[in-house]
Amino acid sequence: MAAAAKTADVPYLNQAGREAINSYLDGLAARYEAQRAAAVAAIHTRAAAEARQREVRKKILALIGALPRRTPLDAKVLGQTQLKEFRIEKVLFYSQPNFPVTALLYVPDGPVPADRRAAILLSPGHTPAGKLEDVGMAALFAMNGFVVLSYDPIGQGERLQYPNPADPSKSLASRPTGEHGEASLQPMLIGDTFARYEVWDAMRGIDYLQSLPFVDPHRIGAFGCSGGGTITALVGALDPRLAAIGTACYITSFDTLLPSIGPQDAEQSTPRFISSGLGFPDFIEEAAPRPYAVIGTYSDMFPFAGLRASVIEARRFYSLFNPASAGTPSGSGAPSVPRTPAGPALNADTTNHVAPTARLQFITGPGHHGALRPIMGQIISFFMRNLEPGSDADHPVLPPDYLLYGPKNPMFQLPRSTYQVMPTGQVSTSYPGCATVQSLNLARAAEVIPAHRPFLTQEALAKAIRKVTGADAVPGAAKYSAKALDAGPGPFVLHAHRFDLVGNLAVPRTPGRHPAVLMLVPDSIDGSSAIDRENKARFERLAAAGNVVLALTPRPSPPGWDQMKSPILGPYYLLSLRADLVGKTLVGLRVDDVIRATDYLAERADVDPARISAVGSGHMGLVLLHAGVLDSRLEHITVDHVLRSYESLLRAPMPVGAPEDVIPGVLRYYDIPDLTHALGKRLTETMPLSGAADLSQMSTPLNTLEKVPSLAN
Repeated sequence: MAAAAKTADVPYLNQAGREAINSYLDGLAARYEAQRAAAVAAIHTRAAAEARQREVRKKILALIGALPRRTPLDAKVLGQTQLKEFRIEKVLFYSQPNFPVTALLYVPDGPVPADRRAAILLSPGHTPAGKLEDVGMAALFAMNGFVVLSYDPIGQGERLQYPNPADPSKSLASRPTGEHGEASLQPMLIGDTFARYEVWDAMRGIDYLQSLPFVDPHRIGAFGCSGGGTITALVGALDPRLAAIGTACYITSFDTLLPSIGPQDAEQSTPRFISSGLGFPDFIEEAAPRPYAVIGTYSDMFPFAGLRASVIEARRFYSLFNPASAGTPSGSGAPSVPRTPAGPALNADTTNHVAPTARLQFITGPGHHGALRPIMGQIISFFMRNLEPGSDADHPVLPPDYLLYGPKNPMFQLPRSTYQVMPTGQVSTSYPGCATVQSLNLARAAEVIPAHRPFLTQEALAKAIRKVTGADAVPGAAKYSAKALDAGPGPFVLHAHRFDLVGNLAVPRTPGRHPAVLMLVPDSIDGSSAIDRENKARFERLAAAGNVVLALTPRPSPPGWDQMKSPILGPYYLLSLRADLVGKTLVGLRVDDVIRATDYLAERADVDPARISAVGSGHMGLVLLHAGVLDSRLEHITVDHVLRSYESLLRAPMPVGAPEDVIPGVLRYYDIPDLTHALGKRLTETMPLSGAADLSQMSTPLNTLEKVPSLAN
């Protein structure tokens, strides 16, 4: 039974709210993961495994968004540098119309073999340098006979989406993960993801490699570490043209990732990925029976325990296609999980002996995130063995200096012009007016979102809200104890649905039933910020007018704090990603809080249940618009500084403070004007904001409140 109680020590300044909501979302993830694991464990034949692969591929494409149409690459070489054993060509190609990709092509010297050369698509990690980060690794592959295409992912290297006008080499979004997070918001509104754009760039890189006369189109592999591992995992799952795949320092498991570092980046956190029955092992299993190297380090921030667990599952799956991947027993009894080695190791997930020629390989070594130097030989050997038949894969060329990172590596001693494709060092300033993720998404929105559609009926709108926000609270379902319903004025905690929602309660001294006002506030009204002080004044005004007033902070409550990928994304971005993964949203969770708080007010003996109203500003106001459609007991809703429409957010060059408001796929169903239309005379709205406004800086005007009849006796 839910309960409410007065307390003198409300924990406004701690992480209790964040920990509670994270634990709840992780619990949902665990249930979905258990269902997924059981489904995979029930697969015992190759036919069933292939059926699973078809299902997984279909789900991934549906979740990230249908891939773009192929258009001319218009590739050109803009310069080259000849080195001792290979040349480096500066390449520009277009993955979509007017959307340039800057890349470097490493071409080994010497005559081209009769069967042409194998190639590697090299995707860099989340570093500002982009392709420059991988010049040493690219050189090692080239020295071993591979043609290598190393490119700048979106938001990295020469492809910043939000360049600082004062210094276009710097990003207004702070860093690559900030660039990716910011670029992800608008595609999510139309049911797509940023991953769609990342994947397509990589696939067009494969197109470019296949177009080269000295590359064997059937011997192209892909390798990437960290963020590059993410791209490689996605492309490996979706593009069957890749003949060998190596993902490093990315694969783990959600049950180890979420409680540790949590979700990290836009393309790594596809909305509804977990709730759709998908997990990390699916990236590996989807590639079977193609050669796959899962690569990791023992002290990686992506938990090694999760990495090994995913490989253990994938090994059984792979063995249905390639029995050698299961290995042969090295002793008596069934294979077991060996202790974590101290040094470089192969296939440390099983005591079975797995031959180097088996399709699934597990390459591991000591060190932290991205520490691949000790195992670089095994990585290159894997690709030589699977893409260069007849080569001496057991003895790759590994000049020690080229394993170093920094100025001691000969590749970092070359002039910067060797690696700079654009004259200015940035696509945005070399090609003013080129497309961006934002402009491409606008064009995509025009294809998938009707330009004009009638307002939804109340019933259809309520159904759509629950579908896209994940809100599931039913008005009137929550019940409270007599002690809770008799709580007096002061600091207050609402114990609702296993969550503590902190706030303040005001109760009139006069007997009888009174109108009630639910105030949604972002933080304690006893805080020191300008918004806190304004909300305190609002609270006191409403109480003085004779209302029962409940000022409540919805989840996370108290708000706590979280790592910020970029100031423009605010402190709720990573929490939003965590909710999205399991089919929830911050808006939907908060709507549930409003409905349960309304249950509480409606049950109190001193409240007139026919005269309950709600007020809120900014992000909280948007929550109330949704809650008002689902809960007709809210007689009137007063909001200010609320986002005018999601359509306006699509058109904003760089949304600020928007993650709290973003609902994946919302524009496929409704927009904010649908909410305001449905509320009709029940709504008073002032000072709506366009998507180009700073949504993180919401003021809380008080001058409209007294004009609403339901807010006073």
